[in-house]
Amino acid sequence: MEISSLLRLMKNLHILIIPLFALALLVGCGGTETPMNDTEAPDSDTAFNGKLLKGDYEVILHTTEGSITLKLDADAAPKTVTNFIVLAKMGYYDGLTFHRVIPNFMIQGGDPNGNGTGGESVFGTTFEDEINADSYGLHKKKLKNEVDGALPPELKNATVKDYLQLQGYSFDDKLKSLPMKKGAIAMANSGPNTNGSQFFIIQKKGGTSWLEGKHTVFGMVTDGLDIVDAIANAESHPSDIPVKAITYTVEVVE
Repeated sequence: MEISSLLRLMKNLHILIIPLFALALLVGCGGTETPMNDTEAPDSDTAFNGKLLKGDYEVILHTTEGSITLKLDADAAPKTVTNFIVLAKMGYYDGLTFHRVIPNFMIQGGDPNGNGTGGESVFGTTFEDEINADSYGLHKKKLKNEVDGALPPELKNATVKDYLQLQGYSFDDKLKSLPMKKGAIAMANSGPNTNGSQFFIIQKKGGTSWLEGKHTVFGMVTDGLDIVDAIANAESHPSDIPVKAITYTVEVVE
């Protein structure tokens, strides 16, 4: 079905509530609905020279539980990796906490406020997603096979990619998105094109396929998955904030 036809349908339906995607919004890796403007933006005039990075970069998260080494892929997500590397070299992440840890899911950090409401990028408050939906096969997955219950007849041939585009997500077919498997690092957000400084590392064995197309994956853990497990399983409050603060610094390996 043409996207324009789907858009007209959605306008008539106002809001299409689909259980699978509603669940993903509830348990996904976004922040709260509080605008992420509680901190000043990094001084991009001095910290970012306007050139996007290419190739691979190694970074080490030195956490209070041990070290996690990651390989970031700037070819898969150039703007996202550039943002992370520049922030790291500025010392922006140093001393921050993993403010959200959920066993058998993920660990999340990157918020100066320490509660999921803060953080900005080197490009301004937020920047756009870098996702290729086709990398995940979302252009082939039929919506009717991914949801419980019947869909309106007009949506019988819609794909998951179609649905996400209706929600405001945009995709770049020139990129090759990395898999959302255990050890992947991705940008946390509060909806389409709302990337700032927050990120999460997937801890769930088997990955998080329900988040495909919604978060930019920009690297993988190469060493320290046991540390990711330890952090995810740390004692936490009902809000998922660890009882004992887990802090870290980020080293960019030159």
